[in-house]
Amino acid sequence: MIISCVKWGNKFSHEHVNRLYTMVSNNIDIPFTFVCHTENPDNIHKDIQIKPLDASLGLENWWWKLTLFDQEPDQHIFFDLDVVIQNNLQPIIDSIRPNKLCMVKAFWKDYELKGNDMDYNSSVMAWSGDLSHIWNKFKEDIDHYTWAYNGIDGFLYHEIKDINSFSEKLIYSRLFGVDKDNCYTYGDFKGYYGMPDYTVCIFNGWKRDKKDGKYLLDDYGYKGMEHYWNVKDNFTGIDKRVWEALWECEYSGGDTKHFLDSMSPNQVASKEWLVQNIIKYDIQKIQLWGGWFAHPIASMLKDAFSIKRITNIDIDENALSVCRKLNSRDIVDTQCQDVSEYHISDIKADLVINTSSEHMPPLHTILAKKEYKPKCLFAVQSNNMFHVPDHINCVNSEDELVENTGLKEILYKGTLDMPNGYKRFMVIGYA
Repeated sequence: MIISCVKWGNKFSHEHVNRLYTMVSNNIDIPFTFVCHTENPDNIHKDIQIKPLDASLGLENWWWKLTLFDQEPDQHIFFDLDVVIQNNLQPIIDSIRPNKLCMVKAFWKDYELKGNDMDYNSSVMAWSGDLSHIWNKFKEDIDHYTWAYNGIDGFLYHEIKDINSFSEKLIYSRLFGVDKDNCYTYGDFKGYYGMPDYTVCIFNGWKRDKKDGKYLLDDYGYKGMEHYWNVKDNFTGIDKRVWEALWECEYSGGDTKHFLDSMSPNQVASKEWLVQNIIKYDIQKIQLWGGWFAHPIASMLKDAFSIKRITNIDIDENALSVCRKLNSRDIVDTQCQDVSEYHISDIKADLVINTSSEHMPPLHTILAKKEYKPKCLFAVQSNNMFHVPDHINCVNSEDELVENTGLKEILYKGTLDMPNGYKRFMVIGYA
């Protein structure tokens, strides 16, 4: 997936490019390459790929966007630099069709189109495959088309025609509106539109249209929307993903107390201890048994290994919902089931992690119902907190945990003293 933008001239700065990159990164669940087409790459984020504009074309402003269609075929989403991405981009990705351009439909235009007017907008475009015919048509007579139309929207609408549009309730205009019942008409400006449930807000008309000598839409239009690109700007100092997960717990039937407990010093220390002792092994596919929110263990594992897949198996769907909020789904998968049940991913696992074995039957009884490859690594933790009602399988020592698991080849066993006075035990080995 390629996500791209164009920066030409002085209207937009590197800050707009970097801001767009942040919003994309926060709202996409699949791998992507972010590309900026520009004549000036100064101060653009190091992870953004730069493609220089071909100065010999002599284009200006928005016309540079048409050069994107002279590219190698691939899944592609383009954003103007003044858009605000508010929610996950999957609905935009789902709109992509082979060899077909998809654009914004101006549902807010409540009047009859005349002349070269159009109700399509190129602030967001998506396509896959070969659309070079668009660029080829334009370059046949660049002077004519740039004279005939005041932007690429008119050129695409009137000259290309065979174009799809994004569905309603995905994209709206900060200045011009949402639909025919909620729209701005010139001379009747009442305020900016805000639809937080929509995927993208476009700023068409930014620093362009004026009333009484002042821009109708300028930087003031971004007021109140800064949290979409300022990851920690939620007045708490808490990472955006964690903050959203807390809200998920609180208001969607989840358990805020246990989510906070998952990040306690005890829990973090036990996860770090585990990762430190498996770092030397070649691990790509991992199962978490009773992985709960998979936080912070999933982040630790992704930092330590070149992970292809983490499967979090848990019977608590609320916890799994929070897990999906916290983690990119192209890496972390969730399965709502008892860990004792066979799953097709079992035989593919390189590592099984069970840091909550005190809640489950002994490992060897679970493995009797499942199938793993011979050199699948098992890392099991338990504790001596017998007083907790939900703990059905505590142990008194690391040796007792070895016996409890039934692992045949022990690679590591140890004890971690916890600040609360109890002990956590860990065993790593092969079944």
